[in-house]
Amino acid sequence: MRAIVEMPLTDLGLGAAVQIEAVGCETGLPVDDVGVAVSGGGFILVQAKAGMRRLDAQTEDLVKAIDQMVRAFVEGIHTSSGVRPVDLSRDRLMIATNHDGSRAFDQLGIVLQRLHGHPADLPLRAAAPTVPQRRALETFVEVIETRWTAVVGRKPSDSDLRAFLRCAEVIRLDLKEPDGTDLFRSEQALRGALGDSLIDEPFSKLAGRGSKAAAAQRWWRREELVQAVLREEGSMQRSAGPRHNRLPALPQPYVRRGDHDPLDPGPTAECLCIAVTGGPGLGKTTLAIDMANEAAQDFPDGQLFVDFRGFGPTAPMSSAEAVEVLLEQMGEADAAAGKDPEGRRLHYLDAVEARRFVIVMDNVRDSESVLHLLPRHGPSAIIVTSRTRLGTLLRRTDVTHLHLAPLPTHESRDLLIRHIGADRAAAEPAAIDTILAACSGNPLALAIAGSHLRHLPELSLDQIMSVLTDADSRLDFLDLHEPNSALRTVFSWTYHALPAELQDFFVLVGSAPGPDIDSTGAAVLANLEDTRTGLAMLRRLRHFHLLQENAHSGFQMHELLRDYALSLCRGDRRLQDVHDRACERLIKRYADLAAATGPGTRLASEDSPRFLAVVRYAEEHGLESKAMTIVDSLIENMWYQGRWNDCATMLRSITDDPSKLEDSEIRSYFLRQLAITLRRLGAHAESVEYGQQALTTLGPGRSARAEADCHYVLAVSLAYAENHEAALEQYHLAADGFRTTGAESGLADALNGIGWSLAMRGEHQEALMYCTRAADLHGELNVPNSRAADLDSVACIYQLLGDHQAALGYFEQCLRLYREIGYRANEIRTLDSMGDSALASGDPNSAVEHWLLSIAILEDIGHRDTDQVREIRAKQAAAALSQR
Repeated sequence: MRAIVEMPLTDLGLGAAVQIEAVGCETGLPVDDVGVAVSGGGFILVQAKAGMRRLDAQTEDLVKAIDQMVRAFVEGIHTSSGVRPVDLSRDRLMIATNHDGSRAFDQLGIVLQRLHGHPADLPLRAAAPTVPQRRALETFVEVIETRWTAVVGRKPSDSDLRAFLRCAEVIRLDLKEPDGTDLFRSEQALRGALGDSLIDEPFSKLAGRGSKAAAAQRWWRREELVQAVLREEGSMQRSAGPRHNRLPALPQPYVRRGDHDPLDPGPTAECLCIAVTGGPGLGKTTLAIDMANEAAQDFPDGQLFVDFRGFGPTAPMSSAEAVEVLLEQMGEADAAAGKDPEGRRLHYLDAVEARRFVIVMDNVRDSESVLHLLPRHGPSAIIVTSRTRLGTLLRRTDVTHLHLAPLPTHESRDLLIRHIGADRAAAEPAAIDTILAACSGNPLALAIAGSHLRHLPELSLDQIMSVLTDADSRLDFLDLHEPNSALRTVFSWTYHALPAELQDFFVLVGSAPGPDIDSTGAAVLANLEDTRTGLAMLRRLRHFHLLQENAHSGFQMHELLRDYALSLCRGDRRLQDVHDRACERLIKRYADLAAATGPGTRLASEDSPRFLAVVRYAEEHGLESKAMTIVDSLIENMWYQGRWNDCATMLRSITDDPSKLEDSEIRSYFLRQLAITLRRLGAHAESVEYGQQALTTLGPGRSARAEADCHYVLAVSLAYAENHEAALEQYHLAADGFRTTGAESGLADALNGIGWSLAMRGEHQEALMYCTRAADLHGELNVPNSRAADLDSVACIYQLLGDHQAALGYFEQCLRLYREIGYRANEIRTLDSMGDSALASGDPNSAVEHWLLSIAILEDIGHRDTDQVREIRAKQAAAALSQR
């Protein structure tokens, strides 16, 4: 009761002048439901749950407390004058847990205070920016929705939920046990006042004093209780030693990482152990120091810090040396004097198990360095940081693992702006984006870049950033000429810790083309006999956090680590030669893979960027023929899978530089392919432009067949640009060329094109004649893809004539052919057209079915969020609505 009477009211949003006027409780001791009347006619209903330790949706006390709060909110508050509705401006519904409950309750309390003035147009999660806060809010809301549904018979609306949360509060208080004592907090205070050597059992002394107080029906404040024990123990002297805080200062500014829970000693006496792992420069030490500082009040005997030198310019620290450092920081060095190394280690463990320390064991090389320094039990906490995965340590189920990834863009931007100032950042946003891209979310890189920029105020950011054009220039910029503030040096400590065979492999993987590499590619790079060995070597680099494994069985390296690998390669002739031979093998492997890829072969989504990177590398290193082989082999496959953007990017990499393709017919061929791809992307004007370039590129003495192909591609582009007069002229030129060269399939293509442009001019019957003739000719030649295109034209002409049943018949034939050859992009287009015809013929059910099938294929090939999907969904939704 005393804790509730003394609780702070200023954070409840009720105004600074509000005072408690009366308190009443329902169940006596232990206090359960407490009603607090405050000035202004307000009321605070407190659900006091001293035994509730965890914020969990399955916790019975939490469910009961929220049930009572929901009932009060829905049914009203019972006061001496009757029942009245909850008034958000003056009433509060509160859960109070004991001090030894989870810190998740503190995080939830912070969120609920923010929600007092939360804008209605922002989602609730915006009030919970960190992971612990978001988890706490989600758990709280889950129980609210469950109990609201039970009480009201429906889930709360968004406005219901927001109103409830505005008047809800969660707080941790020093709730008294039945004997009137707060033993845990009081014991902490007594230890700080007396010192361990002078009082062996402070808990029992406090319990005894508390029992006497309860018998006398007297309530004690914690401070009064401690003073009473001190008076009884008059011979005891206050400890002269200060609290031990050996933590280094935090860098300023720094980003407080929100992807972890605070250190929470909880109600038990089990030792906490947290392992923080990640690559170099990602802020492991900063996070560990921040966590230790934040939890200092729960570990009053001290915050200790040891740099194990696992990665650095000097030899790693031994476990015995670490024990000496820790004993000195604890003030136990003299007490352990004269003992052998094992005795001193056991003395250290005894001290850790008996007292409350938080110890940061930083920069650990491997698990073996710290395993013998971790207590089996006790109230202390250990935070271990390492650049390796610490596999043996993490086998223990009592160790919490925090893996640090690069900062997301918004946190990177925030950190950089705090270094250089908001005004300077706002003046040159493009340069800021360049810096962020160069630093790739690495906090150390951002801090170094920020320091450079802060000390060069006379130069514009654009001037500074203009030199960041390659790996070496970026690493040179990210260097403050001191070991711990030079990214190249910090990276080198991990590199030199690698076994010799892994050092070369790191350089090969980091300097190879492609966003990632799989086990087969790794085996090719390293010239290994099998992929299993390649996978094993990739995983060894992953152990040092130099690679991350992705969902596609590929391994990715951070961009700055790639810069470092490239820098090593360029600075060493031997490594450069090894790299060149390895990349030639890799390009041959991709060329062979592309050659074996048929139009119907389904490439995985991760393959396109790998092929594109290899093509670019091949072009930049004098291997144009390999690049063209890869592109030519993949074009039709990408068309079939609807990967128009990937295909256009790959083709542009070849056609944008005329010097790369000296043979005019080869250049014309790739320009035609680009024109077709752009047309299918809907870029019709650009498609016409490239079609014209393909024709003019041929020059004198050109092949009649190549010229006919150019006329045909240009004609199709003109038709899609709705210039049907010009298209017809080009179609007839193409048809003449195909006849002359005996290219019957090409002739049929041209006839179909003539038919389509005639249909667009309103000459439907003549158009049907041309398109039907083309379909028959392609059928005789057994060219299913082209025959399907002809049948599609016939079906569309029948749509124009209003004969949708005939159109559906031709679309069915067309669909069957596209499915047989695996042309999924055109299968989608045909299903969409069938939906239109089905709806126009009065069959909305069939229309919806066709559109849903087309959406499913779009999502399956990775086009989940595109304009095409949205347009089809809109038609499907409208048709479904019309059936109601």
